[in-house]
Amino acid sequence: MGFKDLKVLNLALLAKQGWRLSKNPTSLTHRVFKAKYFAGYSFMEAQVGRKSSYVWRSILATRETVEMGSRWCIGNGRTVEIWQNRWIPTPDNFKVISPQGLNVELVKVAQLIDGDTRMWKVDLIKKTFFPYEAEVILKIPLSPRMPEDSLI
Repeated sequence: MGFKDLKVLNLALLAKQGWRLSKNPTSLTHRVFKAKYFAGYSFMEAQVGRKSSYVWRSILATRETVEMGSRWCIGNGRTVEIWQNRWIPTPDNFKVISPQGLNVELVKVAQLIDGDTRMWKVDLIKKTFFPYEAEVILKIPLSPRMPEDSLI
């Protein structure tokens, strides 16, 4: 078939399984792995245990690849952390590069959304972020239904 690097192909296939674990919580595979290896946590927060299987350790080794290839789609903002998660649709890396500064109380994206009007808090965003980041954030559409945030 002409595969040049079987190791890279294997990692890509394992990363696909990791993505499926994080996105399909009702699948049998997810339920079995969750019960055995990451009960009480999400796939992205899971740790390698002392007696982890080779399959689990292999899938877990691709978590960084899954994380680098995904970002958050903003719904209600309750799940997404402003300074740690990838959520701003910029061509660089989807992360905030503005310094946190004195805004220690700002943790979740939900704090940037007015719960009553279901719109961005424009003044707070312009005060907190670099101008080009503020512009990008304000262009992110918000649904009036305020669904849960989703990893895409």
